[in-house]
Formats: sequence, C-alpha cells, structure tokens
Amino acid sequence: MPETTITSADGTKLAARHSGHGSPIVLVHGANGSLETFAPIEGLLAERHSVWVYSRRGRGGSGDGPDYGLDREVEDVSAVLATVGDRAHLLGHSGGAVYCLLAAARRRSLRSLVLYEPPLHGDRFDPIVVEEVQAALDAGDPDRALEVLFPVGIAVEEEVRIIRSLPEVWARACEGVGLVPRELRTAQGAIDRLTASDPPDIPTLYLYGEDTDASIFATPDEVAELLPNAQLHGLPAQRHLAFAFDPTSFAQAVLDFTTAHDG
Repeated sequence: MPETTITSADGTKLAARHSGHGSPIVLVHGANGSLETFAPIEGLLAERHSVWVYSRRGRGGSGDGPDYGLDREVEDVSAVLATVGDRAHLLGHSGGAVYCLLAAARRRSLRSLVLYEPPLHGDRFDPIVVEEVQAALDAGDPDRALEVLFPVGIAVEEEVRIIRSLPEVWARACEGVGLVPRELRTAQGAIDRLTASDPPDIPTLYLYGEDTDASIFATPDEVAELLPNAQLHGLPAQRHLAFAFDPTSFAQAVLDFTTAHDG
C-alpha cells in the first residue's frame, strides 16, 4: 500500500496511505483511532475504490499543531480530499464523522457522504468522565483511561475483552487515548455548528449499530430530523465498532451506497 504525507492548511504533516483502484473514498477515524483503524475493511472497499486513510493529527505518525481546535480537524479532512481530487466519497466514524459533515459543507463536489454514528449529542457526555480519563493519563495509566472511556457508548465488556486480546490493537488504543480529552472538549462547538447550518446537499448514508443505545448518539428518528435527506441503515447486532466486529456487512452497506452514487 503506497504511503504518503499530506500537508494541512496550518503546515501539519498527516501520515496517509492508499490502496485499490476506482473512484476514491476517504476514511476518517474517530477520537481513539489511527491510520490502522479501518484495516478490517480497507481491502474489501479497495475491490471497488481507491481507498485513502490517514492518521488524524497527533496520532499514528501524523504531526500536530499548537492551536488544536475544530477548524484544524476540518482543514485536515479538506486537505486529504484536495489530494485525492474531486468527486470523492467521504466516510467518517464517530468524531471523524462530525468533521466529515462539516468538511462536506465546504466541498460540494463529493460523490457521497457516509456517516457512522457521529456523537450528535456530545453535550450529554459526562464531564466527569473526561476528567477521569485525563486523570488516568496524567498518572501515566492509559489502560485505566480506556477502561473509563470504553463503557461510555464505545464498546461493551465482551468487545473490550476481544480488543484486549489483540496486543497490537490494544497498544494503538492506549496510544490514541491520550488525545481523546481535548477532542471531547470541542464536541459541543461542533454540534452547535452542525445544528446552526443546513445539511450538505450531498447523497448521505447514516450507518448505525442496531444495538447502540448510548445517549450521546442520536436515535434514527432524531437523525431523520437533522438529516432529512439521508438514507438510514441499521447494522444488526452491532454497536459503535461494526467495521471491526462485522467488517463484511459494514463494507457491503458502504459499497451498495457508493456504487449507487458513482456516476
């Protein structure tokens, strides 16, 4: 898989790679992710697309900047899209889906937008949890930080057990959790901006796990109200990490949608 470096608007260098052939699709991971987050579905999507993944700033080989904020994340998405070229598909997971929504409003040439459980009710995230995650990080205990973070809608006990059983995956999670508090602190600003503007006029698919029940994620009815033109697709027996726990079904749902909007 060819690897490259993409320069964002503020000069930050982002580690990226691409694989496959066909119309481009850019994948944007969530708060506790990296370049490797979408590895379970990259090959499946690459059978029909040129798949681009990158590590968001401060993670997995990417640089960072002194003035982190919502606009920097959106600029990073836009920089990757500019590298890929016009008429790309864009897929975001969790916090990454929020940045994709905001970036899509600036780039109307997208073929399609796929959102997987953006925390549209980030204001409901208990600030005590953020404080406990930060305290664990300050104590040099990323394992404890993950133990606090995962139950808040990200992964149930059985999923955490499976992640823990994969040393490389757990190590990446421990590395990524260090930047989660700063992202959670910007969540309310992102939601305020989304609700204050019209949804992008781009074919949109909203994916959600049918077993997801955390209050920070919108219900299907709420999504239909916020994104009235979006197509909703529930993933049976899945929660917030379906691309890892059922990659075949997840990839097929994405491909069915992107293929329909590849013209």
